[in-house]
Amino acid sequence: MNLRVLEVLVAFGCLALFIVLLVMLPTLMAGMEGLAYIVALVVFIAVLSTAGYTIDKMAA
Repeated sequence: MNLRVLEVLVAFGCLALFIVLLVMLPTLMAGMEGLAYIVALVVFIAVLSTAGYTIDKMAA
């Protein structure tokens, strides 16, 4: 598969994950909504970074 296409697909997948986390985590972590948003952001950054690192290793 073309790496550019793979990068775009991974980006859209990570964005979808981020939106799902933004919707679900505050309801699951009632009383700690602020922390839920931070957790969602940290998970999003970690998944996107891991995917980028993996794609970079595939390209090398």
